[in-house]
Formats: sequence, C-alpha cells, structure tokens
Amino acid sequence: MSVTIREARFQDHRHHILYDPALLPAPAVECFDPEHWRQQDACTAVGAGRGTAWFVGHPPNAWVLRRYRRGGLPGKLIRDHYWHTSLALSRPWREFRISARLHAQGLPVPRPVAACLTRSGLTDTGALLTCRIPDAQSLGDRMLAGNLTPTDWRAVGQTIARLHGAQLWHADLNIHNLLCDPQGAWHVIDLDRARFRNGHFWMAGNLQRLRRSVDKLRDQHRDVGWTENDWAALIHGHTESR
Repeated sequence: MSVTIREARFQDHRHHILYDPALLPAPAVECFDPEHWRQQDACTAVGAGRGTAWFVGHPPNAWVLRRYRRGGLPGKLIRDHYWHTSLALSRPWREFRISARLHAQGLPVPRPVAACLTRSGLTDTGALLTCRIPDAQSLGDRMLAGNLTPTDWRAVGQTIARLHGAQLWHADLNIHNLLCDPQGAWHVIDLDRARFRNGHFWMAGNLQRLRRSVDKLRDQHRDVGWTENDWAALIHGHTESR
C-alpha cells in the first residue's frame, strides 16, 4: 500500500532539518540529541561501533535516532565530521529521501521522520530519525536463536528482491540490517549511502556482501544452526521474485 509522505524544511543559522510534518509537526534541533530524550526517560542505546543508535520516544512516536559516523581510518581521525556539501547531497538528506521514496511505494523500509544537517565551518555533522519497527529481531539474532526455517530464508531473499526490483543498491547489506517483525515480515534498514542504480549486475554484489556477513557469524559461532540449503532457499526467493 502506497503512503504519501510530505516533505518540509526548517533551518536556523547552523541547522538544516528535513522532516515529515505528519510525524513531527514542530521540528527542533533537540530531537537529534540523545540527552534530550534521556531527560524524558525515553532513550535506550542500541547497536555498537560506528552505527551506534538510540531508541527514543514512546509509542506512537517510537523512533530510532542515528548519528552519522565515519568508518575505517578516517573514522579514527575524524569521528563524525564530513566536508561541507550541498544539502541535497548530504548523507542525512539523501537517506531521508531514499527512505521516503521506498516507503511511499509500500516497500519494507522504515518510514523516515526527520534528517538534520549541522554546519560548522568547512564541515558538517548529520543525524536521522526513523520510525522504529517494534520488537524486531535481526537476521543475526534469529540465526543465533536457531529458529529460522528454509521458508524464512526464502522470505529474506524475496524481501531483498523487492528492493532490487526498485533498483536500490544497499551499501552494507548484512545480517544486522535485515529485521523480522513479530508478524514474520522482513524489513531492510540503514540506507545510508544507498543508491538507485540501473541494470542488475550489482545485485550479485549485494548478495555476496550478505553472504560474507553470514559466514562471519558462522565463524564466530560454530554451533549456529545454518546449512547451504538455507542459503539456496534465500537465492531461490530472490530469483523467483525479481
């Protein structure tokens, strides 16, 4: 089912916010500060490493707050600052718009709430708010729990195929960025640096990236319940849904 997502803007001398007025009628810079939510007893840290995020707010406004971080060697030197760029090309604004476009088409990605770009001299920092998928478990968590069936793996492949059908290339498709909700539906999160691309040659690379993530978990947990038949079910689901 398609959903119309409106887009509005707010800015002061340093902060530029792109937001959905249906979800956030009165945007404020404080919405992107974890401390603001901690003071309301509405902030829980989740994840680890560069992609650290927070669950903020309360239903029906239960959201995920994520700040943009650098990876690799640059991330060791400059944690969260990026060279100044245009608003449209900034990472938070691009992810907001990509997410909004996909969500509006009824595809399984979190609905974006707001994106903030903060400018300081020649560099920018950014943050993003998206709707939380309640009580969701990652593919990695489900693998460790040992309760995945070939039908589940097939559904994962079908979900990825839906996004590939929209010509979406995911920059970091891994076992942490695929979430299963309590109804058994799969969702794809973390669309930072995702792009719309023509053709289909790049799709195999997305699947190979996911396979490396699966193999890494297997190397770390030798007793994880997984077989090559499970991966074959995923590929079958992806192929039949394209």
